[in-house]
Amino acid sequence: MITVDIVNQLFPNIVTVIVQLCSTLVLFLVAKKFLWKSVKNWMNVRAEKMQADLSASQKAKEEAMLDRNSAKDELAAASRKSEAMIEAAVKQAGQEKESILEEARRQAGAEKQKAHAQIEAERVAMYDSMKKEMVDIALDAAAKLIGDKNTDEMDRQAIEAFVNGDDHGK
Repeated sequence: MITVDIVNQLFPNIVTVIVQLCSTLVLFLVAKKFLWKSVKNWMNVRAEKMQADLSASQKAKEEAMLDRNSAKDELAAASRKSEAMIEAAVKQAGQEKESILEEARRQAGAEKQKAHAQIEAERVAMYDSMKKEMVDIALDAAAKLIGDKNTDEMDRQAIEAFVNGDDHGK
């Protein structure tokens, strides 16, 4: 049978513990002497890089906000400009409408004047025609009543003077 000493197995050997503590102390001192400054420098560089990245991120965020505000301002300006252009186009369309209506009124007035002038010319021509008919009828009536004492030309002149209201025929 195998005998196992459980008490020795449960408690460590004091010499081994002391040797292990000494070797750990030596490793710590060697690490502190040779590695501590470089690790500390590396940690400082890393912290500075993180701070620089954080600062750059903050600066980029601020620039993005400025760009966003600038874009908002440009959009608002473009909106105002487009509204002004629309208003100007509506105003110009209204002016063109008024111009077209004024031209139509002017043309209608000219056509109306022309029609009045034509009507007046036709009225004068009709009046002259009526006077001539009246003279011819009067001459025929006078010729039948009086006979052929006067010449037709003298009678025509006398009657025309009477119809026109002239006293020159006498």
